[in-house]
Amino acid sequence: LIVVSCQSSPAQQNIESHTSTGPSSDSALFYLELVERNVLTPVGYTRAAAHFVAQDSLIKTDATYLMKAGLTCMNQEGSYRLYGVNYLILLTNKFPQDRYAPEALLQLALFFDGALGDGERAVEYLRVLLKRYPEHALATDAQALLDLISVSENGEIQTVRDWLNNE
Repeated sequence: LIVVSCQSSPAQQNIESHTSTGPSSDSALFYLELVERNVLTPVGYTRAAAHFVAQDSLIKTDATYLMKAGLTCMNQEGSYRLYGVNYLILLTNKFPQDRYAPEALLQLALFFDGALGDGERAVEYLRVLLKRYPEHALATDAQALLDLISVSENGEIQTVRDWLNNE
């Protein structure tokens, strides 16, 4: 005699209860979902950055997590910015073939040039992007930004700005 039950085993019920509820509201995974949906307020992004830093070991396991956490943290104040920069650098080194790697390099260049005024470091990231991904859609933007940074370092950009402001 064989008895077949249609009920889930206790182990299966336990698995289902953990997977169907989704991430808790105090987790990095929860905030990664909110970042993806673009529904956070500025305070929410700060909370998200705090959760990403607190659950750093999880963030470092996935290129998508690194990209979202990196951009979120770079747009905060204080030490979160350093975590954001580190997340994007890690993404480009650990996952160089990921679709986010070229964008991470471009974001690093923009951040160093714009937020920190470090044109030299920005140029380094742009050159890496152009060398690693010469056929990528962002290569054109990287080259244009590289040219613009070079012009600004020569002081010619001020002439262009003055001309534009007088128009």
